[in-house]
Amino acid sequence: MKPSYEKLVPSSGESFRCFDRSALRSPVKWHRHPEVELTYIANGSGSRIVGDHIGSYGDHDLVLSGSQLPHTWASDEYRGQPYDRHAAIVLQFHPDFLGPDFFSCVEMEVIARLLERAKRGLWFPEDVAVEVGRRMEALINAVGPSRLIGLLSILDLLSRCNAAKTLASEHYRYLAVGVANDAMETRIQTICDHIAGNLSNPELSHHELADLADMNPSAFSRFFKQSTGRTVSAYINELRIGLACRLLCDSNAAVVSICHQAGFSNLSNFNRRFRQLRQMTPREYRTRFRTSI
Repeated sequence: MKPSYEKLVPSSGESFRCFDRSALRSPVKWHRHPEVELTYIANGSGSRIVGDHIGSYGDHDLVLSGSQLPHTWASDEYRGQPYDRHAAIVLQFHPDFLGPDFFSCVEMEVIARLLERAKRGLWFPEDVAVEVGRRMEALINAVGPSRLIGLLSILDLLSRCNAAKTLASEHYRYLAVGVANDAMETRIQTICDHIAGNLSNPELSHHELADLADMNPSAFSRFFKQSTGRTVSAYINELRIGLACRLLCDSNAAVVSICHQAGFSNLSNFNRRFRQLRQMTPREYRTRFRTSI
């Protein structure tokens, strides 16, 4: 199931949205939008899907979803009902709502990095979630300059949290930024770009990437590990499994077909890698995704 596009329009006199979703007649749907979204659930349980991440949530769940990152939440309390009226505070703002260069100024560097990381979704621990939730609740009824200051204070607090966990795989970062981007000018970025654009090719090799980097294979292995924190094969497998997750969600193609589309040459290796990275089989992943939405 492909994520539906959602058009978000702030209320008159507001440049961004902050509201309690329980006030909306909101069906559970897999969707995306240009706005960055911060979701806080004080109490409750259910399923959350962010990119190719599928997980469960409980009390004090706080997640920052980047621009165009597909996501949905489904509470246990309203499962099977046409509308999910579970309480959750949601904050949504367009990355350029203060101008295209606002987050580029030196004072906003840490927040710009936060928004970049949020392209794969970020989960925050309970101590941060409780404080941010309190500030978000106050923001619902805030007006004037204090409303904008409140938003910036929340982003500042999130940017200083070192314990945030990334949710979606590396593959979703490339879906967000694209493979043709002015920022991809360094050698490692060129390599990652090439990998992302050739995931479905099972012949993609270590030697090919080393040649592209104009390095011998041994030097390239060290360079890549130092730059990305993982080996070439681990990095490629993570991207390929991310692509497979997207195909499992977006299509009805057979698992063996998705195996080959994701660049794996045989099904047994695909199933082994998938279980290693997602702790379930591809069929279980597809079933869990569809029952969650």
